[in-house]
Amino acid sequence: MRRLIGLILLAAGSSLSAAPALAQSGAPAGRLTCTIGAGLAQVVATQKPLDCRFRPRRGPLQTYSGVIRGFALDARTVGRSLLAWRVYGPYARAPLGVLNGPYARKQGEVALTGSVDNDVRLVPRALPLQRGANVALGVTAFELNLVRSPRKR
Repeated sequence: MRRLIGLILLAAGSSLSAAPALAQSGAPAGRLTCTIGAGLAQVVATQKPLDCRFRPRRGPLQTYSGVIRGFALDARTVGRSLLAWRVYGPYARAPLGVLNGPYARKQGEVALTGSVDNDVRLVPRALPLQRGANVALGVTAFELNLVRSPRKR
């Protein structure tokens, strides 16, 4: 079953390179990588917890937690997986918490749009073959919240 999911995602990922509509003007503001946890899978099969790291081109590393609320695949068949996006937004230096908020994929698009001001665009990244398919292609909606690190004294 995992092999079938991988093949489906790999085929969907190959269509990304041929989609000129996804071309962005300018360089990405950073990259977001998340892992899907398995903790919530037993309770609610359509929701999965996320642990994410946003590495902006300029600014400190930001850690987020979240929940996938929409998945194009059967969420029960997706275990711990990697999700990766290029982040585009209207800022030169990413402010802390810039990715907070809900994200959703619009009809006919692969990218997700969201944040509090709805001005951030997440485009799935291609992953090296040895790391597997990017499950981000199957995500249709999720929400992120900044995890504040405790202050050092």
